[in-house]
Amino acid sequence: MCGRYTLTRHDDVVEDLEASLGESAQGEWWRPRFNVAPTQPAPVVITSKDGGRLVELMRWGLVPFWAGKPGAKPPLMINARVEGLTDKAMFRDALERRRCLVPADGFFEWKRDASAPRSKAKPQPLYFHPQPRHLICFAGLWAKAKTDAGDLFSFTIITGPPNELVRPIHDRMPVVLAPSAYAAWLDPALDAEEAKQLLGVPPVGDWIKEPVSIRVNNAQLDDATMIEPIAEEKPPQGSLF
Repeated sequence: MCGRYTLTRHDDVVEDLEASLGESAQGEWWRPRFNVAPTQPAPVVITSKDGGRLVELMRWGLVPFWAGKPGAKPPLMINARVEGLTDKAMFRDALERRRCLVPADGFFEWKRDASAPRSKAKPQPLYFHPQPRHLICFAGLWAKAKTDAGDLFSFTIITGPPNELVRPIHDRMPVVLAPSAYAAWLDPALDAEEAKQLLGVPPVGDWIKEPVSIRVNNAQLDDATMIEPIAEEKPPQGSLF
């Protein structure tokens, strides 16, 4: 899965992705993000009605259009499994008509000590990112729901099988699109089945993983110390006596 990620620079989002700022991204839309967490607003790139690209702020965690109906209790869909995109109506519709790029420059995953009792295990956060760190884009889907408070725009990150770097840690990872696929992914003329063909296993390339502080577990913390490498804590050795 993908439960936390980073976007520590913003200049590349507009320039490299050839996008303009949408209505929700006007004014003070930007600050460095070192620990983006579910339900928080984050920038995504969508296709505008005139075919251009817009940066908009949306809530992370897809909320379907029917969420505003009385008694509706939609689950928190922060991720969408690539294998099941056509199984759920909310993902199937978004794959057909509402695809987006999720700008980032890394993501977090947690390594568990299999030898320690689960109740006492303290998972070690690992930061996966290109080295040197640079702009990437996850494949995403977005939705618009009508609520009592007005229109709610939200997104989810598509996940798929891991590459060789992530596989020892987790059986899922976010789908990182190749830059050459950005235009096709956002192209409304591309149908759902054609779009799915763009969602392969990302190559390792220049990516690395580094242990970081468990402070990243706190979604309220969001500063540069979240991604500072630390020495990975070793589990204590057992005693013979």
